[in-house]
Amino acid sequence: MIASRVAAAAALSLAFSVPIAASPPGQTIAVWSFGFAPNPIRLVAGRPITLTFQNRSGSSHDFTAKQFFAYSRITAGGAPEGEIELKPYETKSITLIPRAGTYKAHCSHFFHEPLGMSDTIFVY
Repeated sequence: MIASRVAAAAALSLAFSVPIAASPPGQTIAVWSFGFAPNPIRLVAGRPITLTFQNRSGSSHDFTAKQFFAYSRITAGGAPEGEIELKPYETKSITLIPRAGTYKAHCSHFFHEPLGMSDTIFVY
């Protein structure tokens, strides 16, 4: 009985001493008719981050930032042609390592940018 408790304690101790791969921090980008939040978006250069885009609208939108996605190293997910396309109420994530700079973002759907769907991404 005591031996089994000692073995269980040793196994538990070993389980907690094994390092767990840390997942990158995350930031949620809210998308709606007609805006993005946060605005502006602030990121740290060279530090992996998972960006989660949540379309809170019943309409389709996208988050287009061609230079930002082209200059970032994408490690999970994708941004074909520099954009994240979102159906109504859809959520998508992308993990990347951003490069320092200032980037413009907008929704490329007809007339959405002039109605306020634009953002700036500052990577320090």
